[in-house]
Amino acid sequence: MLNIPDQDARFIRETCGPEVVEELERQAVKHTWTDLYLYRPEWTAQGRSYTDAVLLAIEVAPRARQLILKVVPAGAPGREAAATAAAGTADATFTYQHLVKQLFQPVLLSDGRTLMFQEIAGKSLWNATTVGGLEEQHRARVVEQVVRGLLSQWNAKVLEQAVPEPVRVSAFLREELNDAWTGGGSLQAWARSLGILDPAPPWLYSDGMRLPNPYLMVKGGHPALPDPELRVLRGLGHGDLHLDNILVPCMEGEVRAEEYRFIDLCTFSARADLGGDVATLLLSALIPFVEHELPPDQRHALLRFIVAPHATHGASIVPRAKMLVQAVTVTAQQEMSHWRDSWDRQFLLSLMARALLFTTYTGIGEEGRGWFVRLAAHAGGEVLARTRHQGGEAWPPPLEPGRDSFTTQFSAPVTARSRPATGFVPDQEPRRRRWETDSGVRDERAVLGFGPDHTVVVVDGQGRVQRWSVEGGPLPGAEGRSDRIRVGHQALVSSLTHSVVSAWPRELEIMRFPQHAGVFRSDPVRFKGKEHFLVTSGGEVFATHDRKTLTVRSFEDGSAMEHLPCPASLATIAVSVDASVIAMACSQEVFIHRRNHRTLRKKTANSMPYFRTGVFRKLSEMLGPGCQLAVSPSGGHVGCVTFEEALVWSTEDGREVYRRKLTDREAREAAGAHGMRLLCTETGTLFFLKRGRLSCPTIDGGIQLRQSGRYVDVAIARDGRLMAMLGSEGRLEVWDL
Repeated sequence: MLNIPDQDARFIRETCGPEVVEELERQAVKHTWTDLYLYRPEWTAQGRSYTDAVLLAIEVAPRARQLILKVVPAGAPGREAAATAAAGTADATFTYQHLVKQLFQPVLLSDGRTLMFQEIAGKSLWNATTVGGLEEQHRARVVEQVVRGLLSQWNAKVLEQAVPEPVRVSAFLREELNDAWTGGGSLQAWARSLGILDPAPPWLYSDGMRLPNPYLMVKGGHPALPDPELRVLRGLGHGDLHLDNILVPCMEGEVRAEEYRFIDLCTFSARADLGGDVATLLLSALIPFVEHELPPDQRHALLRFIVAPHATHGASIVPRAKMLVQAVTVTAQQEMSHWRDSWDRQFLLSLMARALLFTTYTGIGEEGRGWFVRLAAHAGGEVLARTRHQGGEAWPPPLEPGRDSFTTQFSAPVTARSRPATGFVPDQEPRRRRWETDSGVRDERAVLGFGPDHTVVVVDGQGRVQRWSVEGGPLPGAEGRSDRIRVGHQALVSSLTHSVVSAWPRELEIMRFPQHAGVFRSDPVRFKGKEHFLVTSGGEVFATHDRKTLTVRSFEDGSAMEHLPCPASLATIAVSVDASVIAMACSQEVFIHRRNHRTLRKKTANSMPYFRTGVFRKLSEMLGPGCQLAVSPSGGHVGCVTFEEALVWSTEDGREVYRRKLTDREAREAAGAHGMRLLCTETGTLFFLKRGRLSCPTIDGGIQLRQSGRYVDVAIARDGRLMAMLGSEGRLEVWDL
């Protein structure tokens, strides 16, 4: 009869289930145990478990001994017992020094779980810790020892007999990613959320560099991206050698780096990529440095220091990060000096595969996952650069507008906490450039819009109108005036008729462009008394307001069609194409008027950056900071961006489909900015133009889209399929959404 104290038996039963207690009693008969205790004080594994395994430290007697009881889940982790046994027979010396032995045969439970009985690494629970639990100054020394052990000890015999294996880059990456890729799970979902998979642009842009799309390199076969053949070495590999899968003893305050031991060997392979464990070790060591947003110069320097180190890069990154990178990369190069150039290419491929795998780890944060996508792209670029034919074309090859696509800056998709509703697509992005031209307009007040019949229109600050078809053909326009239109985006292009309305200080001018003719200018719409403002959204109709009353007007002659009172302390207004939905905002409240339905009232948080704590917050709210509104063309969604948050509502039932607090950076960038424009697509995606930069507020972190130069204005076509951008240097681009 096995004696287990009641509190210990209860803990094991609640943690692991009654079947584990019953199996321990059977094992007691087999091994003649009479007593079993949980280790006291209660022991908790300091490392993280990525397989949901339960670890318990127990003491058994007679013969009195400590051991680790590990309850391994069913499924893939359940192969750990067999994998550990295989690893233990690969190299006797390394096993004795650096692996954890199984003291008794593992037991398969009826529910598919496995019980493992392991020795205690380092002989003591009290004095052993994971490398991840060490102080930073000790990690580099342990990491260096582990890399030497992997390559020159564990794989010494393997390398003596090794024959390099030829393999295509795409095939290598798919094999390394395995189920993470073929299963179509979080790896591909993350890529789609970034807009770089299905459809997938071949090139991505990072800190001024043009890099290959790593996901297309995994797929292979893209005409814009080579798929070279490399020769790689395979051998013994742990398979998941992050910092918390390595234990080291600490005796009398001294970290015994050379006495490290590997744990959790369920992914062991006898023909692993030799660079895989080294890459995993490096990337896990860098997580504390990259899981939060880095300044762009430091982020870029760290990426380049890993894939193509240069003294200038090392001077720009945190010294501790530099030390860790060198502890891995320099040590590995020393151990593989007989295979140096080929090793460097193989290690870049290993970095690509492991970096993509790390993007599936949601626990490292969205900034961290974005950094690992960047690293995969940088590593892929170096692979292609180092395998191109000598004397061939420059790297990267020249930009081709037909194949280069508008892409994002590797930032985060919407997370579960944002709770998007069905039909809400928070991260719709421009996918392919359809057409571009030099408009000749270099005017910060210029306005951009889509007309009917797939036309795109630019109105400059003096009311001059230029028109094109989206296929690139020029159309008749109109000359401007000597005076200038009002500040801001004070012109609007009709989406129903070939018409443009421009706002001057005390009048509106409507210009119509009949087919195969010039321009027809109607009599100006003059305002008496109060100052009127043009609402810069609409399409079939347009609207003006005098801060007290909003007037919906006809594009035919500017005559009034509908009046609506404005709320006190009006901040901004936006209307749908036909004005069936009109949104008006005060500083902290939005009113959504829906034709033939009740008005919706929505509260918002809004305060100025730097003044959000204590007495300053109330003062900041009392100042009534402004905000931006946008209505989707058909009126299905209303978006709002304050200085504090981004929101999207469905106008069908008033549901809030998105809400996110802005980062301090986003709030500061909007302060004092002129000519801002907020757009909302039919699916609820928001695009925000401020300080010449176009961002997507409905993606966590307020992702900024890749662009060349500054934008003066942006526009979305009525059908939601096209987007146009006008650059400050005059370049006009039309993209598919």
